[in-house]
Amino acid sequence: MRSEVVVRRISGAIVRRQLRTHLAGIDGLHHLPATGSFVLVPNHRSYFDHFVMELLVGAAVGRPVWFLTKQESFEGALSRVWTKAWYGIPVDRHRPSPATLRAIQTVFAADEVLCVYPEGTRNVADEMLPFQAGAFRFALTAGVPVIPVALTGTESVLPKGSRRFRRGGRVRVSFGEPILPDMSKGKQHAAQQLSADTRAAIIGLLSTGCRAADGPATTGAVDDLVTAALDPEGRLAVADERRLRFVLRLLSSSGVRSVDLEVQRARLRGLAILRRPAPLRALPALSVRRRLERVLRADPANSLANYLLARWHLAMPAVLGGDPALAERLFALSARTAPGGDTRALAGLAEVQLADGRVEAAQATLQRIADTPAVAGSRAEARAARARLQLVTLADVVDPSQAGVLA
Repeated sequence: MRSEVVVRRISGAIVRRQLRTHLAGIDGLHHLPATGSFVLVPNHRSYFDHFVMELLVGAAVGRPVWFLTKQESFEGALSRVWTKAWYGIPVDRHRPSPATLRAIQTVFAADEVLCVYPEGTRNVADEMLPFQAGAFRFALTAGVPVIPVALTGTESVLPKGSRRFRRGGRVRVSFGEPILPDMSKGKQHAAQQLSADTRAAIIGLLSTGCRAADGPATTGAVDDLVTAALDPEGRLAVADERRLRFVLRLLSSSGVRSVDLEVQRARLRGLAILRRPAPLRALPALSVRRRLERVLRADPANSLANYLLARWHLAMPAVLGGDPALAERLFALSARTAPGGDTRALAGLAEVQLADGRVEAAQATLQRIADTPAVAGSRAEARAARARLQLVTLADVVDPSQAGVLA
C-alpha cells in the first residue's frame, strides 16, 4: 500500500471526527453537481478548509477533490507524502508548469473535482485578497462550472501556523449556485467576468451567513445524491453507502433536524439489506418498515416515505406483512405529493396494476410517466423510455395476462 494512502486513512479518521465536532452549518448542498467535474472556489483562512472541502464535498459527490498546492509543499519527504495523501497537485503560483496542466486535465477527464483558492494563500484579514486568474482559466478551458464557496470559522479550529486543532470553533460552509462563463465576448473577458461574478457570490454568501440547512433544498439534495449513486439495477455499493451515511451524520451534527433525513437513513438501510442473500433480509427489513411508519406518523404526506414503504409491501411476502393492495394505495399517495418530475411512485403504481391484470389502468399510468419532462441522462429519463417501450408492448397484447411487469 502506498504511503500516502496509509497517511490518508489514518489521518482521515481523526479529521472526520474533528469535522463532525466543529461543523455548525451547511447551506446550499443542492448546488453541488451530482455528476460531472466542477471547480470549487472558496475563500481561504485555514488549512482546515482543505479538510472541509475534501471530506464534505468528496462524500457528497463520491469523487475526490484535488487541490492546487504550492510547489514548496512537495519539497520535504514528509510534507510531500502528506500533501499527496490529501490530493495536492504541485503548482508554481506564478506560472503553472505543463505537468500541472496535465494533472488538471486528468482530474477533469475522470469527472473529479478541482478546488482552487483564488486568494492564493491563507488570508487573516477581514477582506478577501485580490483573486488570481488560475481557477477561472481552468474552468473555461474545461468547460465546467465554478461553485463559489464561503467558509467561516475554520481559522478558529486550525489557525494559520498551528498544527493542533482547537476546541470550540464552529465552522459554517455555504455553497453558491454554479456559475458558467459567458464566452460571447472572448476568453479573456469571460475569465475576468467569471472572477468578478465568483468574488461577488462569495462576498454575498459571507454577508448572508449560513442559513439553517433543514429545508426542502437540502433534503432534496440528499435524495438526488443517493439516487445518483445507484447502479442501473438500483443497487448501492458499500463505499457509496458509507460516504452517504457520513453526509447524513454531518448534516445531523450541524443541527439539521428533518424527517426527510430519517427517510434517507431508512432508504440507505434498505439498500444495504438488498446486498444480503434473500434469506437474510427479512428481519432487518422489519426494522426499515418500523422506521418508515414512524416517519409517516409524524408526516403522513411524506412522498418518499410512502414510496419506500410501498416498495417494502410489494417486495415482502404476506407472512411477513407484505400487502400489494396497501402498496398500491401508498404508491398513489406518494405520486400525488411527489415533487415535479419525480415519477418513481407512478412506476410502482403501474407495476402493481400490471401484476393485477389491469392493463388499461397501467397504460394510463405509463402514459403519465412518458409525458413527464425529464432531465437528460437522469433515471427519470430512463424510466420514461421504459414506460414508452412498455406502452408499445401493451398495445400489441391481446391477452392482458401476458403483459410484462415494468422494470
